[in-house]
Amino acid sequence: MASSDGAPAPGTHELVDAFLDHARSVRNLSPNTVSSYARDLVQFEEFAERAGIDDLSALNHKTLRSFLANQQALGYARSTVSRRCACLRAFFHFLVETGALESDPSTTLSFPVKGRRLPRYLTERETESIVDAPAEKTELALRDRAIIEVLYATGVRVGELCGLRLSDVDLEAGIIRVIGKGDRERVALMGRPAVRACESYLANERPLLADRSPASGDHVFLGKRGSPIDQRQVRRIVERQARQLTTGGNVSPHTFRHTFATHMLAHGADLRAVQELLGHQNVATTQIYTHLTRAEIRKAYEQSHPRA
Repeated sequence: MASSDGAPAPGTHELVDAFLDHARSVRNLSPNTVSSYARDLVQFEEFAERAGIDDLSALNHKTLRSFLANQQALGYARSTVSRRCACLRAFFHFLVETGALESDPSTTLSFPVKGRRLPRYLTERETESIVDAPAEKTELALRDRAIIEVLYATGVRVGELCGLRLSDVDLEAGIIRVIGKGDRERVALMGRPAVRACESYLANERPLLADRSPASGDHVFLGKRGSPIDQRQVRRIVERQARQLTTGGNVSPHTFRHTFATHMLAHGADLRAVQELLGHQNVATTQIYTHLTRAEIRKAYEQSHPRA
C-alpha cells in the first residue's frame, strides 16, 4: 500500500512496525499479543491487495467489515476475528493519532460476538493423577514435578512461570511474585506440595543445570542445557505427563490455569479473590469459571435427581 501522496509504503511496513513498537513499549501489550497483531495486519494487508486497494486513505468502514466477514467465512474462530477487529481499531486509531491518516475508518467497527466456548479443565481426579504420580527416574524429574505443581497451585500463565526468578520466590511463606500482562505485578500462593516440590528441585537439580550454562542467570526453571526454560519446553513437559496419565482431550500449561480457577470456585473461593490470584483486570474475565462450576452442578443434578 502507498500513502495518499504516493510515498512508498508508509502505510504498511514502516507504519505497522511503528504501531507494533507502540503496542509493545507504550501500551505494554504482551509479546504474544504483539505477535498476534503482526499476523493480523499481514492478513489485512493481503486482503486489501486482493481487493485492489493500495492507498490507506481509500480504506473505509465497508472495507474493514468485508475483511472481518471474509475471516469468518474462512472458518477462523470468533475469538480470532474479534481480536483482529480490536487490532484494526487500535492500528487505525494509532495512524490518526500520529497524523498518518486524517480520519479513522474503524471508529464504528463493532466486535463480532464471541461464542461461549468453555475452556478445557481437568477434574480433580485427573489432576491428582498428574501431580501425585511417582517421579520418573530421569535427570529432570524433580524440575518437571515442580513445574506442574506450581502451574496447578498458582494458576500462573506459562510465560509468567518461565520468567520467574529466584528473588521472586519465598518458599517459607509459600509466595511467588509474578509479573503479568502489562508488567502488572501480583502475588501468587503455593500450598505445601508445591513448596516441597520446589525445595527439592532447587536443592538437587537446579545447581547442576546452572553449572552447564553461564546464561542461566537467576531464573528459577532451567532447561537441560542450563539456560532459562522456554514456553515450548514447558508445553512438552505437560503434554508428556498428560499423555501418560489422562484420557481424552489436549492438556496444555494453560489447562492448569483453568483447572486452578475452576477448582478454587468449586470449593467456595470468592470470585474477587480468584480474580486477584489470576491477575485479571476485569472480574468479567474471571466469571467464565462460574459457568464451569455451574455446569458441573447442573450435570450432577441431572444425573442424581429422580425428576431432573
